[in-house]
Amino acid sequence: MKTWWRNLSLAKKLHLPIQLSLLCVLPLAQIWVMDRFDEKMLEDVRSRAEDSATQSFLSLNAMMLSGSISDPELRTAFLGKMAKQQGVLDFHLVRSETLRAQYGEGLVVEQQADALDRVAMSSNATKSEIVRADRRILRLAVPFAAGQEVHGTNCLRCHSVPEGTVLGAVSLAIDLEPEYRKLNRLGLVLVAGQISLQLLLFLLIGWIIRRVTGAVVELEQTMLEVRESGNFSRRAAVRGRDELGHIAQAFNGFISQIEELYRQLASKIQALEKYHDRTEEELRIGSDIMSRITAAYGSGDPGVRILINPATHYSGDLILTARTPDGHLHVLLADAVGHGLIAAMNLLPLSQVFSAMSKKGFPVARIAEELNAKIYRLMPADRFVGAALVSVNFRDRVIEVWNGGIPPPILVGIEGEVLHEWRSRHLPLGILGEEGFSSEVEAFHYEQEGQLFLFSDGLSEAESPVGQQFGSARIHEVLSRNLPDYRFDALARALKQHLQGKPAHDDVSLAMVSLPLQEEEDREGPACRLSPSGGEETGSRWKLSFRLGEDELKYLDAVPLLTQIVGKIHAAAEHHAALYVILSELFNNALDHGLLKLDSGLKHGAEGFEHYLHLRETRLGALRGASIEIEIENVMFEGRYGVKIRVRDSGEGFDHAALFSGAGDSPLSAQHGRGLALVRGVAYRLEFFGKGNEAVAYYLCA
Repeated sequence: MKTWWRNLSLAKKLHLPIQLSLLCVLPLAQIWVMDRFDEKMLEDVRSRAEDSATQSFLSLNAMMLSGSISDPELRTAFLGKMAKQQGVLDFHLVRSETLRAQYGEGLVVEQQADALDRVAMSSNATKSEIVRADRRILRLAVPFAAGQEVHGTNCLRCHSVPEGTVLGAVSLAIDLEPEYRKLNRLGLVLVAGQISLQLLLFLLIGWIIRRVTGAVVELEQTMLEVRESGNFSRRAAVRGRDELGHIAQAFNGFISQIEELYRQLASKIQALEKYHDRTEEELRIGSDIMSRITAAYGSGDPGVRILINPATHYSGDLILTARTPDGHLHVLLADAVGHGLIAAMNLLPLSQVFSAMSKKGFPVARIAEELNAKIYRLMPADRFVGAALVSVNFRDRVIEVWNGGIPPPILVGIEGEVLHEWRSRHLPLGILGEEGFSSEVEAFHYEQEGQLFLFSDGLSEAESPVGQQFGSARIHEVLSRNLPDYRFDALARALKQHLQGKPAHDDVSLAMVSLPLQEEEDREGPACRLSPSGGEETGSRWKLSFRLGEDELKYLDAVPLLTQIVGKIHAAAEHHAALYVILSELFNNALDHGLLKLDSGLKHGAEGFEHYLHLRETRLGALRGASIEIEIENVMFEGRYGVKIRVRDSGEGFDHAALFSGAGDSPLSAQHGRGLALVRGVAYRLEFFGKGNEAVAYYLCA
């Protein structure tokens, strides 16, 4: 009903209530008028009847004075004439007890007193009633009392009664049907008049309403034309200074403002379209540049699977992989604050630094320091980058992780059990300066095949259409219930099902590193054994000599720097990896075992390698009066071009004569074993001098 009323036009909303009100008022008014006519008619009939009764009384009084009233025939004739008056159905006299006692019973009709007659005489008051039988009749009884002056006659001269005594009554019966027929005809006339008036008012009120609301309809049409055509120059006609005129003026003023705003908006839209086209072009170029940079410095590794789902055109997440010269796998997962182009820009300084330092053989701790310094110097304070740096030593089965603000990487075994998690121990990159930054890594030694999963918080915090997060519990569940070959795809599929086609609110990145167990002979032998390639003697001679004291040993990564310098020399450039293996193993053997006196047996067990690194840092910090000398030079050895590497430490040395057995390659010393065996496999010759604190390796380049 409310909806129907709201949908009516303004004219109908005015017309309907008025007409309904008239339909209610006019019939009620007619009923009231007819009631008044009925009362008036009855009052007139009653008045005429009383007058007739009075006239008959006066006539009888005259007959009494003349003495003719005593003649019954004359009295009967008089009463008969009175009864034959128009509309009179009955006319008779009624004698009271007092009159009968004085003059007798009188005529028979004078003795026919009914209840109404008796009530009138007893009360000395005119009484009337409407009798309804087959027709409507007015019964009227008018009493007459004796008095000295009754219409000019002294009744007490003939009647010996006290004054005021009721002598009798005149009783009449008047037919009301003719009067009611007149009244009904009047009612029909009024009904016809009411209908005519209703129609006249309907037309008149409708015309007035249309005249009044015409301006509203015209204003509505103007508004519809403006809406449909979009022509804001259209104006509404102002017909007067009433409320509708004011509304039209206000509308015209509003449309003028809209027209001005539309012009401004059109200008801004045109500018935005140009900006959009320019931005799209910049996004395309920027995306291409980002892809090229990532591809240039983050070449894919066959042992790593990567998934990145950006929330916008640009991904604020980055996954890079690189191999060190000795075959260690480095993985960087970075999650810049925010997403989109601004977040992607924060990642630009990371790619080249990570790739270059990894290829030079720097450990992840040193790489983390350099990345943090880069972000801290170049980016604003609120543009920090959460990152996880991972180093996988497949030969020693050691995983080193530096985690700054990234969800814990998960190491999962063959059966789906969680072997280890690396929770965040550090703040993201770019928050702390060099003094407060910690590059300490957490190491873990794995004893079985497995898979290492790294992911950004965009995965765990991805929300379904109902607002439920994917959650770390779901990640563990998917990894535990799927076979190794299907875990990565199952996790990606579970995320897609969770989102149900809805885009993630943040960038999602996921990486999986496969961790196969190498055979024993591969582990003992060099993973990067190189066959000497052809080369020509250039005739040039070069030699590099370094002496690192205790201060340099504490903070300087000498091996990557030296091998980088050697790699720049044309004749030795393609042997960079082999030279790195030789130099790094000899240097680490001199530092760890010659100076710090660390036992390699500490590395055994799940937590052994981390304990080994912690003890190494402690002893390195307490190192005093120690040094390592390094010499690298090109030589002619047995008629062929090669590189000689000599490393000498200031330690106590060891029994190098008992290091290897006579014919085999297996080391006999647990303390100075596996790394030197690797050097012996890569180098052409490995020799020890003095007390075992000086090692010389020859590598043939041609």
